[in-house]
Amino acid sequence: MLKSKYSKPIIIYIFYCIFIIILSIALSKFLPSLNLTYFIPISDIGIEIGLIFIVILPLSSILGVLIGGYVFAPILLFTHKRIFGSKVEYGIYNKDFKGFKFFSEGIFSALMAINLSLLLTTRWVISLSVGSDPDSFLDDLTTFLALLMLTIGIASLVFSSTWFLKDSGILYSNLKRAEDSNKPAEIRSVGRWYGQFLKGYAGVSVILSYIDFMNLFIPQLANDLSLTLFIMLLIVFVPFPLVIVIPIIPAFIISDWLKEHRIKYIRKKASKLGITSNVEVNFELRN
Repeated sequence: MLKSKYSKPIIIYIFYCIFIIILSIALSKFLPSLNLTYFIPISDIGIEIGLIFIVILPLSSILGVLIGGYVFAPILLFTHKRIFGSKVEYGIYNKDFKGFKFFSEGIFSALMAINLSLLLTTRWVISLSVGSDPDSFLDDLTTFLALLMLTIGIASLVFSSTWFLKDSGILYSNLKRAEDSNKPAEIRSVGRWYGQFLKGYAGVSVILSYIDFMNLFIPQLANDLSLTLFIMLLIVFVPFPLVIVIPIIPAFIISDWLKEHRIKYIRKKASKLGITSNVEVNFELRN
């Protein structure tokens, strides 16, 4: 039976699919001769948009989450212990997190996917995507959208490795070394340590890139498209980072279904690195 915690994200995903289908029909009607990308062997921008946003993006993010969590999370843990292992102690904090928060984590994956797509939208990549030398802003835009098929998988791969580590409860601390030095004592999650760097990159870089993106494409779209189609595209592109979170929802649900299994998997890998002790975290205030 479907768990109630998935009801809201599934409803959001259904409405998202309905909107994309309507947008795809409108694009096929108003831009019948436009081909989105040569990466998809279909010469209909409406069908291509539907395939990308309803089928390919969710599948790409699912693949990214599984590869990132099961392959790269152990590598990140090994790297952290290799670098800091002589200076800190590691332990496992046993706490079961029951919540299902897809937006707070998904937004950073979406931001990174958008930023990578913007960075990769170069003249050479555009020529590969459209099959000829770029000659209009639409070539840039369609290439950017096509690149999301790849970049959302990469972003999901990168961030899922931190999700797996955080959920496994692996912490590190410098408490013993801090007692004999002037360094502040700290207890941190290995996954959160990596996540802070990634979120900083995704957040700052994409804001700057996205401002340039909006300044470039929105005026052009307003001049070249019909009012109805422009409004529909505006609804998509202004909150675009929020929109891109939605096709990641299936990956989050699958990841949550696998939560118990992946926690055991990461802890098993941790035990091979000598991380076996359980820890208790207390923060007591005394007068």
